[in-house]
Amino acid sequence: MRDRKWDFLYEKEKQPVREEILSRFAEELASELEGWPPPLTEWASEELRRRLAAGFEKGALRPEVLRLSLELARLDLAREDEAFEARMRNDVPRLCTEASDRAALELAVLFVTERCLSLKEWAEGARLTRADLSRALELAERRLFRVAPG
Repeated sequence: MRDRKWDFLYEKEKQPVREEILSRFAEELASELEGWPPPLTEWASEELRRRLAAGFEKGALRPEVLRLSLELARLDLAREDEAFEARMRNDVPRLCTEASDRAALELAVLFVTERCLSLKEWAEGARLTRADLSRALELAERRLFRVAPG
């Protein structure tokens, strides 16, 4: 008699390895951002820690600051420098009224970008592109804000 408890795996749609990597990374990143601030690791130099100390002390990121940090990281990964600068010039002063919000935003952008680039390096065989990493950030944002794909 065959054990049927694993039959659902046969019916599950196959997913390319790249998509599975991005999906799992997005879940992990969303979880880390929900538990803000991140643990201090090698990606944050001592000088950066001192400069952005208020960002570490801020606690949980406000939703609008979190969304902006993901958008800025996406623009940075896509190398859309003009759009990045425009968002920094127009949106940051409006959304980050306190110095701690500004520090937390800057820290979050650096953290997310560093995590994405380290994934690209770690999963070298998957040949992840910057566009793939941007898509992973969209997946993380959907998870964080429970947005349906569309």
